[in-house]
This record gives sequence, C-alpha cells and structure tokens, in this order.
Amino acid sequence: MRWTLERFFRAATTIVFVTLAALATASCSRSEPAFRVAVIGFEEGGPWQMRNRIAEYGVRRVEGELGVSADFFIPQKGEDLGRLFVAGEDAYDLVIALGASSFLAALDARPQGWEGALVALDFEGDLPVSQEGGITLVRYRVEEGTYVCGYLAAWLSARNEHPLTNSMPLVAFMGARDNPQLAYYVSGFDRGVKAGAPKAGSLDYYLEREGDVKTARAFAEEAVKKGADIIFCAPGSFNSEVLKVASEKKVLVMLSGTDRGGESPDHVLTSLVLRDDNAIFEAVRAAMEGDLSPGKLVWGDEQGTWSLAPYRAHDGYIGKEIRSILEEQAVKARGMDFSS
Repeated sequence: MRWTLERFFRAATTIVFVTLAALATASCSRSEPAFRVAVIGFEEGGPWQMRNRIAEYGVRRVEGELGVSADFFIPQKGEDLGRLFVAGEDAYDLVIALGASSFLAALDARPQGWEGALVALDFEGDLPVSQEGGITLVRYRVEEGTYVCGYLAAWLSARNEHPLTNSMPLVAFMGARDNPQLAYYVSGFDRGVKAGAPKAGSLDYYLEREGDVKTARAFAEEAVKKGADIIFCAPGSFNSEVLKVASEKKVLVMLSGTDRGGESPDHVLTSLVLRDDNAIFEAVRAAMEGDLSPGKLVWGDEQGTWSLAPYRAHDGYIGKEIRSILEEQAVKARGMDFSS
C-alpha cells in the first residue's frame, strides 16, 4: 500500500507541475508583445556612415532602458527596405530613419495602409507630410550648437591665449550650398561670434557642393592668409580637406557630425556632434507614451540632439570660466530666434 501511495503522490505532483507550467505559458502568451522598433542607419559607404556607431548605441540604450525590441539596419545604396514594413505579429510599431537618404528609401518602401509610425531624424526639406500618414520629420536645431561654437571661437580668438591663435580676432565659417540646413548653421555661428567677442570678425565661405574639396582648400588657405585662426565647418566631406590645411598652417578647426578630434588632436578644437542616440531615445519614448505627433518637429539642446566633443589637447586653454559661460549660453540659445 505504501508503494502505491508513493506512486500516487508522484503522479499528482507531476500533474500539478505540468498544470502550473501550462498556466504560466498561457499567461505569457496573453501578455502584451514588446514594442517593436526598426532603426535605419546611414547608408553604408555614404558621407555619414561614421554616425552609425553612436546610432547603434542609441538602439541598445532603448532596449535596455525602455524595454523595447529594437533592430538596427545599415542600408546599402539603392536597397529595398520593404522587409521592414511587413504586417502581422512581427510588424514594427515604429520605424526610425536617420538622414534624408535612409528616410526617402523607407518612404518609398512603405506600403499603403501600413499602420506603424515612420520617423525621420535629422531631416530638413520641403517634403509635405500628412498626419494621416503617421510621418514625423525631425530637424535638429543645430543653430543652437553653432551659436555655442561661434561664441567659443570668437572668445578664444580675441584673447590670443592659445598657441595657435594670433593677435587678430578673426574666425571663419565654411559650408556647402547643397546642404539644406546651411542657413541654420550660418545664423547660429554668426550670432555666436558677435556674442562671444563683439570686436571679432567672421569670414563666411560657401561651396556649391559639399564634395568640392579643391575649392574648400582654396577657401581655407585664403581665410588663414587673411588672419583667421579658427575655422568652423558645417557638415560635408570637405571637412577633411580643411583639416589638412589647418594642420599645415597651424590653425584650429571645429568640425561637424561626429567627434573628429582623433584625426588631428592638436588642430581640432572640438566637434559639433549630432547626437542621433539621444534623438532615437526621444522618438521611441514619445511613441510609446503617445506623445509622438505627426508633422514637422524641431529638437535641440532640450532633447540632447547636439553636444560639443571633448577638447582633449586643448583642455588647458578652455578654463572653468568659459566652460560655465558656454553652459549658460547653450540654455540661452534654446529661446533664441535665429531667423533674423
């Protein structure tokens, strides 16, 4: 009889275990599926592929901090992105595209009637958007960052305390007309120069195309010859040629896009870093909380879409006073009207 009871209790225990496991499985199957996000990085081999590293960090961050299921894709030129817009259980709730090229490819691949949200980060253009289409276009308010850069450049040039500055308070700006955000970069920088040192001057140079490195070299050499000791460059592949001139002529540059300080630590004062990681986080957070509105948005310092890279070799010339001033100016820039 004892042996029979033992068998009974074993069987009963097994049944209870199986039942609990089945209930747990059923419970899990009824739970809400994870919010699914696809992030399309910058085109491989394109001018902005260097930004994919910080973008991928942003993807990992939203997974860890927001608990979403996120995939990161680096597209090839001309690649069909239709696989990101499938329906069913594996459908993405949110697709984020970085830059104009990736966004336009995603927009072309998005089928009619797709129910998810599509967001373009660091996008500026005349493309009309429809609220019914669930499209959000986000421009980074880079004029805030260039304002701070202009302030620092003028302040440093006017004091002549850095070994690569001279007695003439003169800086320079260079950008390309095929950059749809050129006007924002210019307006912020010029306003910052005036605020940083009222007596400082600024030379503005404009390329027709961002890849015209020959003209960029000629402009940079001319700026140095006229006395400019710091050259700020809006984004573009011409940045590398200006950096070469800075190394040859012993002046300073400020570059844009990513942290370029490692390329020439003695001559890159700082870089205006476009913080795609923070923008990705803000887009996912807003979408999950129902705060992501379709249409055109502008995100700046408040959303963390830009920052200055470390000064590295120049740390000793960027003291506590100016660091504190730059923090104040960054906050001040949030409320500035740069259109005039």
